[in-house]
Amino acid sequence: MRGALLFIGDELMAGRILNTNAEFAGKVLSATGLTIREMVTIPDEEEIIIKTLKRLIEEYDFLIASGGLGPTEDDLTLEALSKTLNLKLIQDKALLESILSAKEYKGTPEMAIRMSYIPEGAIPLADASDMVGFYLPYQEKILFFLPGVPEQFQFLLKNKVLSILCAKESERLGKGACKEERIIRSLVFFDLNETDLNQFIKSLHQSEEIKIGYYPLYPEVKVVLFGIQERVEDLVQLLRERFKMNLVSEEDESLKVVIGKILSLKNQTLATAESCTGGMLASLITSVSGSSLYFERGFVTYTEKSKCELLGVKRETIEQYGVYSYQTALEMAIGSKNIAKTDFALATTGIAGPTGGSPQIPVGTVFIALATPSSAFAFRFQFTGTREAIQKIASFTALDILRRYILYGENFFSYRFALGFEKRAL
Repeated sequence: MRGALLFIGDELMAGRILNTNAEFAGKVLSATGLTIREMVTIPDEEEIIIKTLKRLIEEYDFLIASGGLGPTEDDLTLEALSKTLNLKLIQDKALLESILSAKEYKGTPEMAIRMSYIPEGAIPLADASDMVGFYLPYQEKILFFLPGVPEQFQFLLKNKVLSILCAKESERLGKGACKEERIIRSLVFFDLNETDLNQFIKSLHQSEEIKIGYYPLYPEVKVVLFGIQERVEDLVQLLRERFKMNLVSEEDESLKVVIGKILSLKNQTLATAESCTGGMLASLITSVSGSSLYFERGFVTYTEKSKCELLGVKRETIEQYGVYSYQTALEMAIGSKNIAKTDFALATTGIAGPTGGSPQIPVGTVFIALATPSSAFAFRFQFTGTREAIQKIASFTALDILRRYILYGENFFSYRFALGFEKRAL
């Protein structure tokens, strides 16, 4: 089937927000083998919405539209669709009751009422009141209208839309409805490149029943698998066995989310001490909602003086070994852990560049240390790329060191860019 994606919103046209829905939908749908021939972005103007809907519905087998379903005056998609297809808007009583029960609309029932209307013949996609969206069979076309909020759009696309499209595609091809359930799985890996994954999967001679998409999201790599449930789960198990240490998530979650869940589950806490990463490590951690449950504090000690004054790094350590060294990184991690009284602490020190390197300590050299309740470890890495890229991969690597330690203990220390390792008992 040939389809189109339609994104509606003034904020998208003005570039005030990134269209992450387009990126997500394009990757996921291409991984399933569904053909997307056109992506269109238009403003919140009824005349333009109507004109665009008419053309896309006429030209394509299916349409997935995003945005304009909210309760405010600039949410015009519903009315425009009603006029485009000459369909009445009917209040869904169950949907209204669900929306009214939500705290968000307790004091604004008029908004809840507005959101409870859907076109005649439409089927709500969401099971809860916290999001809107519906599926509309129209003649021989398959139409989906989803919310513009990225989390809601992605959830409905992945958990509702794909299964419907799969069934329709199987029926169209003469195979009947999907007798074997098809699922989509998104796996996230770290310290592993796309080529390694591709070569391994190719060596398995997987059936064409599984559609595979590779998406590097530096410094992580996402693999999207779509197909018959049994086949997909078999492949996931093989990937799990082959890349055990590199597999960060089987639930499409980034490393920063996964480490938060691990720490929360174990009721453990973390502090950070950063030099070359300049606070990026702490920023990654605190970008996750609920991080205050496990993240105690972060130090940005960019100068030698601050490392000594705030973290207790010994002056003689820096004089003897240098600020970029195993010893300094270890003392930074140990000092921050002791001051913050946390279970763990991570520290970074190195040269992000593009200036400041030497033959002995070239640009991209980063020492990362982890302090645990019983010992401390320090690694020397040699990263490449821009200043921002080096800071980013160093920050992610620090999180991954902690992840591997908690999950697998000390027998995991193997990284592509690691040049050395030292350990100190506490």
